[in-house]
Amino acid sequence: MGRQSVQLRQASRLVPFERAVLPGLHVTAELIWDHQGWLELSYGVLVSASAGLSSLRLPGGLVDGEQRGGSRRDELWTTTCFEAFLGLPGQEAYWEINLSPNGDWAVYHFDHYRQGQSCQALSDDPVIRLERRHHQLRLDARLPISPWWPGTVAPEFALTTVLDCGAAGCSHWSVAHPEDRADFHQRHLFLAP
Repeated sequence: MGRQSVQLRQASRLVPFERAVLPGLHVTAELIWDHQGWLELSYGVLVSASAGLSSLRLPGGLVDGEQRGGSRRDELWTTTCFEAFLGLPGQEAYWEINLSPNGDWAVYHFDHYRQGQSCQALSDDPVIRLERRHHQLRLDARLPISPWWPGTVAPEFALTTVLDCGAAGCSHWSVAHPEDRADFHQRHLFLAP
């Protein structure tokens, strides 16, 4: 089992897998885990002045602030989606968290690499907030991971993002892409606490 901890905080700048992405596009991600059973995730997207946020394909009906109409949905990763992967140190099992700018979400448990997928129940829906400016988008989420996460074990994790740029296609963002394809499920890419 992993190291006993009370809090973990990590911020990262993400890089795209695809070589051709919108010029001036930057993505950051931050994770805060605490032993009381909560996970906080924050993602920032900065787009060049010439492109603006209109160059990203986002769900309709967005409002700034808390996204109250969201619900559990599958296949959020097929368009703009903010993601986190959590793994128990020394084990093959892991969880995938998907967050949409409109408040939709999904959490999946995997027994092994891309195998044994099941929906993970949450005690409460995540709280997802969105802020948009002409060149910036920020998504903040807070979700319960108790009782399925052991309280004092800090997770191994990966922070990732999929950005849908319309006709230009989707770009896949992570801290690194050592493989010949974008694959966020690779456990050797998870950061250790």
